[in-house]
Amino acid sequence: MRDIRCDLQERANVVEEQIRAIYAHFEKVVQQLQTERDARVAELQGTYSMINKLIEFETAFADNVVHLENSKSPRSSLADKIKAASA
Repeated sequence: MRDIRCDLQERANVVEEQIRAIYAHFEKVVQQLQTERDARVAELQGTYSMINKLIEFETAFADNVVHLENSKSPRSSLADKIKAASA
């Protein structure tokens, strides 16, 4: 009977190298996904910050809003509305 230990060891080494290559590829893909996630989160946080500042701005000036009275006629002109607001 033939000794196959050397062949088995060679196959084990090939499989081990394949596992290392797959693991390295996996780590690279995970790192890329984390980078993309971090970029997207930063973008969304910037948008969120701008929206909050806009809300603060709108809230600060909400007291200065001129409320126009609803006139009885459905077709009141802009000039009528301006006159009503400045009265």
